[in-house]
Amino acid sequence: MPEWDAIIIGGGPAGLTAGIYLSRGNWRTLLLEKEGYGGYIMNIEMIENYPGFSEGVIGSQLGMEMMEQARKYGMEMKRANVNSVQVSSGNKWVTCADGTTYTSSAIIFAGGSVPKKLGVPGEEEFRDRGVIGCAFCDGGQFTEQVVAVCGGGDSGITEALYLTKIASKVIVIEAMPKLNATAIFQDRVAQNSKLEVHTGMKVQAITGGNTVEGIEVIVEETGQKETMKVDGVLVHVGLDPNTGYLQGIVPLDEGGQIVVNGWMESEIAGVFAVGDIRSNSPRQISAAVGDGAAAGMSAQRYLQKLT
Repeated sequence: MPEWDAIIIGGGPAGLTAGIYLSRGNWRTLLLEKEGYGGYIMNIEMIENYPGFSEGVIGSQLGMEMMEQARKYGMEMKRANVNSVQVSSGNKWVTCADGTTYTSSAIIFAGGSVPKKLGVPGEEEFRDRGVIGCAFCDGGQFTEQVVAVCGGGDSGITEALYLTKIASKVIVIEAMPKLNATAIFQDRVAQNSKLEVHTGMKVQAITGGNTVEGIEVIVEETGQKETMKVDGVLVHVGLDPNTGYLQGIVPLDEGGQIVVNGWMESEIAGVFAVGDIRSNSPRQISAAVGDGAAAGMSAQRYLQKLT
């Protein structure tokens, strides 16, 4: 008999919600998270589109509340880096970097996504020496300096707006002909004198000595190249699902996301996926919570059939 009824891999909103449903149903539930409980929302200064908070909610506050609610109902949480997974229509096995293996009847993949890289010279060389991925976490080092933000979607603009509270100037670089951010963020960009926006432009290299000193860019339409002097670069050009270790283990779509139905069930009995990691995910916090609820209910139905 497996030691756990359900194992959840990933401690963001989707995984925590699934855990709330399962543990509240008195199922032995283990959540494994390699970085920080709460997931990426812990790094968001203010979430404005989560229902129930008309003035917005601090990301870390929302994450902590979800975590405490799951713990209240008895879910066990462990910090662990999952190395490999084996699944069948029967038991599931999860092996972690420290060699520990856990077994369960059901498994819910909730590992979220990882930031895409620019893939240009200097990006890795200057990682944590001027190249960052989170303004809320690491932006404080750029007081009264110039920072380039690569990415003009909602996430990139959110990071850029936060940086304007710290930096003297923030330069947004977007490869598309126009920003992809929603209207409310574009309005805020237009009203912020510290923001400079360049669309139809790509970063080709990040340069410097001990730390970042500049970026080399190219204008897509004309092919014109230029160098911009900056003290830091924040990269936010999209996300990839965190499914590299699941190749050949569970069905993935062309984008690397786990294929599931509306109840978050994969084609393998007892295997579920929620949040950014599942196919056709809208990658929104409220949607992730809905996914977690659906998977929590589905997993309970599956487990009940085994008893």
